[in-house]
Amino acid sequence: MAADAAFDFVGIGLILSCALAIVMGVMATGYRTQYLSAMEERANTRGLIENLSEGVYRSSLDGRQISANRALVRLNGYDSEEEMLACVNDIGREWYVDPRRRDEIRALLERDGRVENIVSEIYRHKTRERIWISESSRLVRHKQTGRPLYYEGSVREISETVARLKLEETFRKLTSHLPGALFQFQTRENGRQVAVEYVSIGYYGIVEISQEEGLSGDFLLSKLVHPDDITGYMEGFRQAVEGGTLLDHEFRIVTPRGNEKWLRMTAQRETSPDGEGGTWYGYISDISLRKRQALEIEKLAYFDPLTGLPNRRMFVDRMTETIHQCERSETKGVLLFVDLDNFKSLNDTQGHDVGDAYLVDVARRLKACVRPNDIVARMGGDEFVIVLETTSTEEAVASALAIATGSRIMSSLREPFRQGELRHNSSASIGMLVFDGKASTPDELLKRADIAMYRAKASGRDAMALFQAEWLDGEAERFLLLAELRKALAEGTLSLRYQPQMDRHQRVVGAEGLLRWHHPVLGAIAPDRFIPLAEQSGMIHSICRLVLGQAVRQLADWSTDPSTAGLRLSVNVSVQSFANGPIVDHLIELIETYGIDPALLTLEITEHVTAGDKVEIGRRMGRLKALGVRFALDDFGTGYSSLSRLKGLPFDELKIDGSFVADIDKSEEDQALVRTILAIAGTLDLKVVAEHVETKAQQDFLLSAGCHRFQGYFYAPAITAAEFERFARENGAERSLHAAAPARLTA
Repeated sequence: MAADAAFDFVGIGLILSCALAIVMGVMATGYRTQYLSAMEERANTRGLIENLSEGVYRSSLDGRQISANRALVRLNGYDSEEEMLACVNDIGREWYVDPRRRDEIRALLERDGRVENIVSEIYRHKTRERIWISESSRLVRHKQTGRPLYYEGSVREISETVARLKLEETFRKLTSHLPGALFQFQTRENGRQVAVEYVSIGYYGIVEISQEEGLSGDFLLSKLVHPDDITGYMEGFRQAVEGGTLLDHEFRIVTPRGNEKWLRMTAQRETSPDGEGGTWYGYISDISLRKRQALEIEKLAYFDPLTGLPNRRMFVDRMTETIHQCERSETKGVLLFVDLDNFKSLNDTQGHDVGDAYLVDVARRLKACVRPNDIVARMGGDEFVIVLETTSTEEAVASALAIATGSRIMSSLREPFRQGELRHNSSASIGMLVFDGKASTPDELLKRADIAMYRAKASGRDAMALFQAEWLDGEAERFLLLAELRKALAEGTLSLRYQPQMDRHQRVVGAEGLLRWHHPVLGAIAPDRFIPLAEQSGMIHSICRLVLGQAVRQLADWSTDPSTAGLRLSVNVSVQSFANGPIVDHLIELIETYGIDPALLTLEITEHVTAGDKVEIGRRMGRLKALGVRFALDDFGTGYSSLSRLKGLPFDELKIDGSFVADIDKSEEDQALVRTILAIAGTLDLKVVAEHVETKAQQDFLLSAGCHRFQGYFYAPAITAAEFERFARENGAERSLHAAAPARLTA
């Protein structure tokens, strides 16, 4: 029994030992599995950190780098972690542009335990390039003792973001001082704005709303467009979209405060991805002041300042419309040319004030004799024209209307003109013309009506005459003149004369070369007689070549004499020849041949230059401008309405038309017009030359108004080259315009 008990005890011990061994084995296997799993998790974490796009680091408390992932290594310009750790010794001193930045961050970490998105400027450690970063980090402490162990955190580069923010701040500062406003808004296909994405601060001043109101989002520009301009506004968008061109449109708005303004919008469109609208980027400017000035000058340029009637330019426009209307409706029109009898006698004996009062009274009487829709215009002096529209296709009916209206006018004008004790028996000679839509030009119709008027005047005055076709036999003179002109060109009998141009100190600064033709039999023939013939016959190109050739040779001659070297010379160039002929190439060849300074040559062109291909004309002007040749806008003031169309053409100066200078010493309207022209010229940085200055009073007014250059009979007529050179030598020294007048030549 005892032996069996001992055996049982031993057996139980063996069993327990085996069980213990089994348990220990199982536990060891579990620990190994956990260890391997932990190692795998650690490797995964390390791999994750290594492949992050942000830099991850661990650093010691004294500023040494302990570890860094691949992103941080690349950010600092190194190829490996080992290389970077070997090179970085003191993060605060070597890494931050401002070494104190490290201490600031450490203070925050000790206080709060962590920092997030701290922005700092640092060096890319290896290359010393300065960059911007955003950094988040924490202070790691011992879990049991709380003792600080190390820092760890993440870094990402934000250099591009900082640069963009700086640019945006600079952009805001710049745009806050713009006179206009930049914008970006979206539209749908109908041109209606649907969302405003950006406007600069100047926008709020233009449309007169506060920035708070603007932030409400309900400030779409299209809501402010003037009702009369909304159709054109939408049409501008449509044309820009269909043509793929830049939007450049002027329109009115009515601000929330009730003020009307003129705006100019220039914008480029970027099509939306869905193709149903677009985003427009552009600029808005307030052009109200310029528009008011333009309208004022347009009124002065299109209406006679004395009588308030349309002037010649307005008449030509209206007459052109009437011709087209007759063509469309196949009806007749009537033109009456009214010339006052004995007006010169009244004006000379009673004075200009009485003469002007009489002209105003005549204008009133003429308007009372016609229908409201008929045109009454003053052509200048004592000449008036009237255009009557009819609904008749019969010439006889139109002729009867012309005679009836003419009789009514003659009866009205026979009533004596009274002013104070003055009683003037007035009358007029009237030329009448019936025309249709086949008429050529207003000027041609005027010529025929003028012929009829002279027939009436030749019959004894106070009479009417209806134009007859056979009266055109006088055109034979025209063909004779053309033949003689061809001969003159062939023989070289056309030549330049030189009218001095003076500066503010009465020094000769140059001359205008004026073409003159002295025929051995017909005598002196004025340019206004033969230049139109040359343009009609095609000889104008030859005349322009002749003028430019003489001008360039004259400049070459002047350059050899110290008393004339440096003087400028301006010559007129036909718009027709400049736009269509080989004049540019010819002039360039002349300049190269004679070796003149191109900056001393000025080409004068009238505003009719805009009637042709503006792009081609601008290109031709640009070729000569590149050499230094200057351009002047001639006869400025008579056609200001086209000034907006001259935008982009490189003019250097403008010449005030002589018709505005003639009465400038006594006409407030002409004075206002000239002041406005000079103000605009100053704004556009253009020099100004006043033509046809004939009196000291005219000169003094122009001087006080700020004019730069002067020419006219007050100084000298157009003279020969030798006479001009002598005049230039005698008037080359500086002197004041308020001092004694220069030595002058008379015609």
